[in-house]
Amino acid sequence: MYIYIMRHGETFWNKEGRIQGSSDIELTDFGVELAELSAEGFYRDGIRFDRIYTSPFVRARKTARLIADRNRSETAPEPFFLVDDRLREMCFGKYEGLKLALLKDYDENIVNCFSHPDRYIPDETGESYEELFARIDDFMMRELLPLEQYAALKNVLVLCHGTVIRAFLQRIDQFDMEDFWNVRQPNCSINKIELRDGVFTSIQKQILYYESEELLHRGIL
Repeated sequence: MYIYIMRHGETFWNKEGRIQGSSDIELTDFGVELAELSAEGFYRDGIRFDRIYTSPFVRARKTARLIADRNRSETAPEPFFLVDDRLREMCFGKYEGLKLALLKDYDENIVNCFSHPDRYIPDETGESYEELFARIDDFMMRELLPLEQYAALKNVLVLCHGTVIRAFLQRIDQFDMEDFWNVRQPNCSINKIELRDGVFTSIQKQILYYESEELLHRGIL
């Protein structure tokens, strides 16, 4: 079984370089275009999905729908399109809406969040890395792992967010947390994972069905 873990299209806050997190921000017109280009790319490559999971946030759901409309397998069983709260973006609480380029002007804690994650301590408005990993572990073990027993499920799409994707990849590749934010995930980037005999393995990372040098360096959340 192959699992494609994909980030949503560009949002208005991605474009402005703001911390997004749990704020439910819409796609820009260009974000919709990126999703459509990705749908076309999957189609050209002959990839059809037997199940799609998506974060509840509008930026993820809209991207997922655009993929689903073009790339549903003819033999996909029900349920096909599932919204799962465990895939929501990490909540950054009071820091959401702040500009990433101005982090040095804010308190040391949010600077640590993106440079030394092990030192980040969220207040009551935010979410810890431990909480993020707990729900991603739960999704992998209780939702994805059992799918391997169903022969009808060959390709599964997981549509989510930058921090969430990094959490998935950290669990699969076991890289050090100091490297967490060095894992680049532009809008609509795709990571191909194989699930075989109960083991998740990274096959290909940061697949893009578009070309835009500018987008590779903005909107990390």
